[in-house]
Amino acid sequence: MQEEDYKAISEDRITTRPNNCPELAPVECNPQNCETLKMDARKADTRLKDVSGNILKAGIILIKSLLAGIILTKSLLAKEDDYPLVEQEVNRINGTLAFLGHANHKNNLVRRFVKKQEINHKCSHLCSDKWLMSHMLFGNDVSQSAMQIEDTEKLKHKFAAKKNPVPWRFTGGRSRGF
Repeated sequence: MQEEDYKAISEDRITTRPNNCPELAPVECNPQNCETLKMDARKADTRLKDVSGNILKAGIILIKSLLAGIILTKSLLAKEDDYPLVEQEVNRINGTLAFLGHANHKNNLVRRFVKKQEINHKCSHLCSDKWLMSHMLFGNDVSQSAMQIEDTEKLKHKFAAKKNPVPWRFTGGRSRGF
């Protein structure tokens, strides 16, 4: 696709997100993490975010086409014999939407993986595919997670400092054999 065609489609009204679908917005990177990234990682993240935006725009077009098709079908179909055919087409479009959603999720996981190389190793568990993703790439409250990590590190150091020496260690003298 030529750049002019891409811009024309991207700016078309059909690709705009409906106001009642906040989940169709691209996943943003948490500001705390973006500030610490090197320029190459930021560029890679921006490119992957663009891919995610294109996946979402394709999904929006499909959803709007599906809704228009349903409205048109309801007005044109009077016979119930044609309903299974319409149902089959709706299921196909829903399957396509599911694949687009899965591709978008995988794309966001790649974004996390790219950042995992750059962030502090103590916070690398945030890049796991098990960590929930919302409208923010690393969850809604990274600062709370960072505080929990910091508190855990403090406790670890505190317990390590309080370890008593082994009470049965001899201070010197001759060894006693039994």
